[in-house]
Amino acid sequence: MKLHHVACIVLLSLGGCGLTPPPAPRVPPLPKGPVSPPTPKLSADDVSLLQQINARSAYMKAVTGLAALHSDDELIRGFAAQQAKDYDKTYTAAQKMAGIYTLSLSDAQSATEKNRLAVLGRLYGRSFNRNFLYALIHASTVKERAALGQAKKNGSTADMKSLAGAALELLERSREQGIGLKNR
Repeated sequence: MKLHHVACIVLLSLGGCGLTPPPAPRVPPLPKGPVSPPTPKLSADDVSLLQQINARSAYMKAVTGLAALHSDDELIRGFAAQQAKDYDKTYTAAQKMAGIYTLSLSDAQSATEKNRLAVLGRLYGRSFNRNFLYALIHASTVKERAALGQAKKNGSTADMKSLAGAALELLERSREQGIGLKNR
């Protein structure tokens, strides 16, 4: 019996002497991969302006696309082809920005724009050239240009500032060159 007690005491004393398994190794830290910063939010004014830029670009692409078939002036056809490329770039940039901010933009045209396109679609030659240049010169209002200028300075994101600046520059260039072609 004494041997039995001694064996129990020895076993109990050895219980804390290295018979327990070693602790688990530490978990390695996660690798530092590319972490994209959170996308800043567009303000409500900028979303509205982005929709206007998209719709204006789609309308102007349609207007300038008519010149290849309806104009009899080679200079106006060349000018319209360049304008179509420029408005296509602006349209693509607006669509890309909408994709970044998960927005859905509409290409729907107003009734006035639909009527202007219909009238331009029925004209050929000199009358088309005159109305086409009028449409380019009056493509935007002073209020729209002021809103673009404001967004260029105070847009909620750098992308919106850049797009507003490019759209404003395109409208101004279209207006100036249209006046130049009209007065030649």
